[in-house]
Amino acid sequence: MSIEEPSDRAERDPRLLRVSHADRDRMVEILRDAAADGRLDIDELEERVERALTARTFADLEPLAEDLPVAAPAPPTVRAPAPTAPADGEVERWHVSGQRLRREGAWVVPRIIELDVHGGSARLDYTVARLPEGGQSTLRISTHGGSVRLTVPPGIAVDLSGISTHGGRVRDNASRHAVPGAAVTHVITVTGSTHGGSVRVEASEAK
Repeated sequence: MSIEEPSDRAERDPRLLRVSHADRDRMVEILRDAAADGRLDIDELEERVERALTARTFADLEPLAEDLPVAAPAPPTVRAPAPTAPADGEVERWHVSGQRLRREGAWVVPRIIELDVHGGSARLDYTVARLPEGGQSTLRISTHGGSVRLTVPPGIAVDLSGISTHGGRVRDNASRHAVPGAAVTHVITVTGSTHGGSVRVEASEAK
């Protein structure tokens, strides 16, 4: 008997991908515009907004706009690479203690970064960075009163679902500026934990 992995199902049906806060907000905006045009009454609007705010996948959003002239947010085009075991040279370990670490410009991104921050800060700017092949990289973090900031351009998505927080803050501001349906060419998977620290993702400033 074979077990189907969630990533395999999502690759065959992109509608099963998880939605972001930006996707939910866009759906609510569509519903409110429809109500303003007289297409939905107050009760219908309240019910659909509640369903939009609690949606987990793009398939949950689709029915909310089936009878409206504007389609629900579409899932991004993401092709998951085949999983491979990292070689020893693909893992880099960085330790920051009361200092500032900055990586910007055309720096070479390791396939796996293990980042330990104690009372300092780390800023990783991926705007013109040289990314590893395969469309995926991993950032394993551990913060103790420190902060981590990622700056990403369009086409790079950051998955923060693997972070456990213990008194820290995790914010993805970049997803709010993402264009619905835009192609994603690289995914940064962030895992680890925050203890009184913070992790923030920002969109690159337009040039």
